[in-house]
Order: sequence, then structure tokens, then C-alpha cells
Amino acid sequence: MKAGNDAGPLAGGIFYLLIGPVIWAAHLLLVYGPQSALCAFRADGMIVVAPFVITALVGVLTVTSMATLALVFWRPRQVARLLRFDAAEETDRRFSISAMRLLTALSFAGVTWAGAVVLFLDPCAQLR
Repeated sequence: MKAGNDAGPLAGGIFYLLIGPVIWAAHLLLVYGPQSALCAFRADGMIVVAPFVITALVGVLTVTSMATLALVFWRPRQVARLLRFDAAEETDRRFSISAMRLLTALSFAGVTWAGAVVLFLDPCAQLR
């Protein structure tokens, strides 16, 4: 290996490739955790929360996640620079961008699918 061909920290490279699924996982955590807790507290009568608030929370988190995924998809070089990831050769760079974009597109579909439920179902129906 020649000096100057360092691809940056390994963790940055792994996170760069998996940033789409990480955002998807964060979306699932941030949507289903508070939604389930708010619905459970609402069913027990501990707090008074309108279903619209829960629906709005899910909608806002979904739109935010979709916007973040779209930004990551359209700006892969800036994301790589942010994470200090640089492939040693051009073919490696193109492969990394392609793999990251594929996983990000799949994550975008997953976030869209999970968030679309808010348009069709009652937010607290599963706890009845």
C-alpha cells in the first residue's frame, strides 16, 4: 500500500454504506416507540392525547426521514466527505456509491411503506 491511499476510518466506510438502513431503523424506533407509548397511556386514561397528535407525529417523522434519505441518495460524495470516507480507487468509489444508493432506495421504500399506514389506519387500533 502506498502512502496517501488511506480510505479513512473503517467505521466511516461501514456507516457510509449502511446510512440508509440506519435512518430506516431510526425511523422505526422514533415512530413505533412513542406511538405505542402514547396509545397505551391514552387507553389507560393516564394522559389525554388526540389521535391527530399521534398521526401528526408519525407523519412528521416519516417526511423528515424521507427527506434525509433523499438527500443522502442525491449527494453521496458530500455524505462520504462528512463521514471521512474515501475509496482508494475510482472503481471502489463507484461501487460504494452504487451500493449505498441501492440500500438507501430500499430504505426509502421501507420508510414510505411504514409511514403510509398513518393515512389508512387508526393510530391506536392495535391496542384495542
